[in-house]
Amino acid sequence: MENKKTNSPTKNGFELLTKYRGAIMGMAALWILFFHEWQILATGGGKIAEIEMFIKRIGFCGVDIFLFLSGIGLVFAIGKGNILSFYYRRLKRVYLPFLIVAIIRFITEKWQPDFFINNILCINFYKTNMYSFLWFVPAILTFYLLFPLYYKIFDKTKDKTLFTGTILLLWLALSLFARDTLRGDLWGFTNRIPVFLLGIHGGYLTKTRKEPFSKATWLMLSILLVIGLYFGYLANFIGVGFIVPTSNCFLPNLIIAISFPFVVSKILDMLCNIPAVGIVGKGIVKFFSFFGLFSLEIYCVQEWLGGIILTKMANESPMIKNLAIFIVSTAAGFVLYLAVKYFWIFIEFIFKKIKLLFSKSKN
Repeated sequence: MENKKTNSPTKNGFELLTKYRGAIMGMAALWILFFHEWQILATGGGKIAEIEMFIKRIGFCGVDIFLFLSGIGLVFAIGKGNILSFYYRRLKRVYLPFLIVAIIRFITEKWQPDFFINNILCINFYKTNMYSFLWFVPAILTFYLLFPLYYKIFDKTKDKTLFTGTILLLWLALSLFARDTLRGDLWGFTNRIPVFLLGIHGGYLTKTRKEPFSKATWLMLSILLVIGLYFGYLANFIGVGFIVPTSNCFLPNLIIAISFPFVVSKILDMLCNIPAVGIVGKGIVKFFSFFGLFSLEIYCVQEWLGGIILTKMANESPMIKNLAIFIVSTAAGFVLYLAVKYFWIFIEFIFKKIKLLFSKSKN
């Protein structure tokens, strides 16, 4: 948020994170698309190929960025209305795109009815395999379901840092205890619990800490990002394990998810406030913020449509395939976003009319 009198850039990192949240969500969405569907261009090897492969391979940490930002956002959302309205707003935003894509795939791919039902009820996520269908949606719905109770306890604690640290240690102890018994695919979910909890703590800090970040803080966050990227390389390319099973979606992603948003928001703010390149910076923010609008919808369609495109364009060059996937996934995701948005506008309009009719009939 800018000071209206001096027009100077915000120096509080949490406020910057709020200001550029949409753009960072868009970056994370495109990073996940890159991870899932990008066809490698630099096939001849060398440093460029290594960098391209590295960016693609760790792109799934875009999920962790979403969870961190979601945790922050929920701290503000919980104060808007009662618990029922909280759940309603969360379901309204998340579930319908998930359901629409499931229905389309049920029809076009001829799913078995029981497979369809178990997917849309999120039963397969827990019972069979978390990757059965769009795993992020059942995962985030689980976090939404448990958040109000957790936050009620969190909000009442005096030392919130100690409380968060204790819960994280409890998570670690339970993870180590279950390392030989928990179903293998579920580690991709349980390993994301810490980043969501740190997002909740970050939401509290966003509400309460208004002092500027020091240069030392920004330097520390930048170093953390470099460490996270290095750990990501070790985990995904060298096979180094970090404490818990499936550790490539734990410590490296955790460090990246809590540093990347701050560092990127600072860079974006600097770009937007440098006169010579301000227009470029604002253009970059608008571009990524556009994708932030329908980040969930583009996630819901990308693997499905990407698979179809890659099958039909098997003989095309990787660049053509990438452009086709990007354009089609963007268009389909945006259409799905608009369909969901106007569906709920229509439903709420109907309910208001019905409520008005009932109130008139009583009078």
